[in-house]
Amino acid sequence: MKLAELIKNIPAIKVIGNTDIEITGITKDSRKAKEGCIFFATEKSERFINDAAERGASVIASDEEVKTYFPCFIKTDNPKELLGHIASKFYDFPSKELYMIGITGTNGKTTTSCLIESILNFAGKKAGLIGTISYRYNGRTIKAYNTTPGAEELQSLLHDMKVAGTEYVVMEVSSHALDQKRVEGVDFNTAIFTNLTHDHLDYHGTLENYKATKKLFFSHFLKKSSKEGKHAIINADDPGAVGFIPDLPVRTLFYSLKKTSDAYLTGFREDIGGLQLELILMGKPLSIVSPLIGAFNVSNILAASLAGYVADMSYEQIKKGLDGLEGVPGRLERVKNEKGVSIFIDYAHTPDALKKVLETLNSLKKGKLTVIFGCGGDRDREKRPVMGNIASHLADHSIITSDNPRSEDPMKIIEDIKKGFDGNTFRIVENRKDAIFEGIKTIKQDDVLLIAGKGHEDYQIIGDKVFHFSDREVVEEFLDVAC
Repeated sequence: MKLAELIKNIPAIKVIGNTDIEITGITKDSRKAKEGCIFFATEKSERFINDAAERGASVIASDEEVKTYFPCFIKTDNPKELLGHIASKFYDFPSKELYMIGITGTNGKTTTSCLIESILNFAGKKAGLIGTISYRYNGRTIKAYNTTPGAEELQSLLHDMKVAGTEYVVMEVSSHALDQKRVEGVDFNTAIFTNLTHDHLDYHGTLENYKATKKLFFSHFLKKSSKEGKHAIINADDPGAVGFIPDLPVRTLFYSLKKTSDAYLTGFREDIGGLQLELILMGKPLSIVSPLIGAFNVSNILAASLAGYVADMSYEQIKKGLDGLEGVPGRLERVKNEKGVSIFIDYAHTPDALKKVLETLNSLKKGKLTVIFGCGGDRDREKRPVMGNIASHLADHSIITSDNPRSEDPMKIIEDIKKGFDGNTFRIVENRKDAIFEGIKTIKQDDVLLIAGKGHEDYQIIGDKVFHFSDREVVEEFLDVAC
């Protein structure tokens, strides 16, 4: 496609130079620049601009004048926003032909997306998923490097999904993606808000900034979508829920564990094996039997049921999809064993997530509850003692260990966590594998062991190196040796 055609009808840009260039690619990564591509200078660095020029980029889009020569220069107030629009047009507006469901919130995005995917699959629909664990469609699974891909990668992925015959796409939308305009140019049918709690303050600075960024999904991206019959699905139990309600013509539906809503809970039975639920979905009863556990997963099930309803799935299809999801990798993932103990792996890496999962397991345990956890390095330090305090009050025993220390000294991170302890007994085992082995060795029949923080991740970042590491694989290794 010629540059002139690609930028046609895009407002608020100034173009200097040759627009008769055949565009063969777009990128914001100077290392991927080549002849025929547009380089988007989203980071203010002359080094990246020079690198893109040296690699042959034909066009640069920037919010500042550039000294380096390019055959064409596009001046824009917001390169990140322009990138989303250009990428969408370059890949032939794929989201316009896909039913797009987006989910944002601190916790619950991954499980809710998997529940919706399960509903669609049981309904015989061709569904794609974009999320923290992987990107999936048409029998393909691609490892995810970001919860929400960058704008150019996202539009390319949506294009490939469309070409493969995908009808519905369920995607997690992170706060980073919203702030960085990665979903600009995506036309959503439905936007879901799960909850908002303490997280990512290392990036956003304050909880108010974080909340304001999350709201953009509804006030900006859903509002701009060209789709008809758009829906917002909001967790009415979240204290800030009202602030997420978009303006008309978007129709807003609510779900709740506590009060009458568009989807709400009327009956609840739970044991360590799963959930038995009675729901009211849009005025009609629905019975669900799920291997998932925890009130937070009941909330995720309610959100997914509404998403299935507004996507015109039948009650039978919704029930089969919710009943049929056996589990989500790293989300209270059960590791089967012959020791008579319950071992769970969970991604809980925020205070709220850790609190909820410990409360759930505490209420279901017959024996003692042990938690193994740490905190990531080069990330929000404020939450470390908070998470330590939560573990000290909600578990019978804690093992504090390393997570992804990155450039920080693991023991300094552990000391930050330790400051919050004023309750149960704890041990410090810095090496994560040793900590997991120690945890399994010390639990007895009817006890519960929670290994928290990394969930589905299959790596550990120590210093500037990435090592293969999977909590599940370590558990299975111990169990194989023990058996």
